[in-house]
Amino acid sequence: MYDLYSSYKFTDLGIYECGDEECVKDKAIVLSKKDFYLLHYIVKGKGTFILNDVEYKLGKGDIFFIPKGFDAIYYPDKDDPWHYKWVGFYGEAADYFVHGAGLDENHPIIEDEDKQLRQYFDNITSRFHKTGFFDAHTIGSLYQFFGDIVHEKEGRKDVSSVRVTVELAKQFIYNNYQFDIGVVDIAKNANCAPNYLSTIFQKLEGMSTKSFLTKVRMERAMQLIESKKFKVKDIAMMVGYPNQLHFSGQFKKYYGHSPLYYLNGNNE
Repeated sequence: MYDLYSSYKFTDLGIYECGDEECVKDKAIVLSKKDFYLLHYIVKGKGTFILNDVEYKLGKGDIFFIPKGFDAIYYPDKDDPWHYKWVGFYGEAADYFVHGAGLDENHPIIEDEDKQLRQYFDNITSRFHKTGFFDAHTIGSLYQFFGDIVHEKEGRKDVSSVRVTVELAKQFIYNNYQFDIGVVDIAKNANCAPNYLSTIFQKLEGMSTKSFLTKVRMERAMQLIESKKFKVKDIAMMVGYPNQLHFSGQFKKYYGHSPLYYLNGNNE
C-alpha cells in the first residue's frame, strides 16, 4: 500500500514535510532559503512574521506563506505564544496553485475568517502522524485547501483571468512537453488564441510561450543527461523531439554545448 499511495508517486503536487507545534515564547525561527513552499496555520496565540522586509502581526486563523527561495523570520508573542501547524509542499503544478491562490512574496497572508481552512492542516498532520508517510489522503487535503482558496477568491473576482490563462498554459506544457506539441496546442488548451497567449505570456513570464516550452524541455533534458542512464536519441524522444539532430541543435543553442559534451562529463 505504501508504494501505491505514497507521495513520491504524485509529481504535480507533493508534500515534503508537515508539523504541529505549540511554541515556547522564546522560540524564534530564522528560515534560510528552501526549494519548496511552506504554509503555516495559526491555531491559537499570536506572533510576528517577517518576509521580504515586511513585518506582519498575526493571530488565530491567519495563514502565512513562505515562497521557495526566500528567507523568513517568525517568532511567537511573549505573552501569548502561538501554536501553529505547517505544511511544506512542492511539485510541477505547485506554482499554478500558489498563483491561483494569489500568494507571493508581497501577498503572503491568508485570513481564514470562517475558520474552515484549518481542517486541511489537521487532516494532513494527523494522517502523517498515523501512517508515517504522505499518501493520497494527505495530497487530497492539500488539493482541497487550494480549491477552497481559489473558489473564494473567484467569488470576490480577485483572481486575474490573464494569470489563470497563463497558468493553464504552463500546466499543459508541464504535463505534455514530452509529446510533439506546439503553441497552437497550448493555446487551444488554455482556451485562447495563440497570439494572445504569447502576448500575455511575455508580459507575465518574461518570455514567449514557445520559449517557455523550450525551457521546460531543455531543463528536463539536462536532468536526464545528468542521470547518465539514457542515450541522446532516447532523451530527444523523452522531451518531445522525434528528430535527434533538431534536439541537439536546440540543446546547443540553449546551453552552449551539445548533449554529448555533458554526457561525456566535460562540464565537470
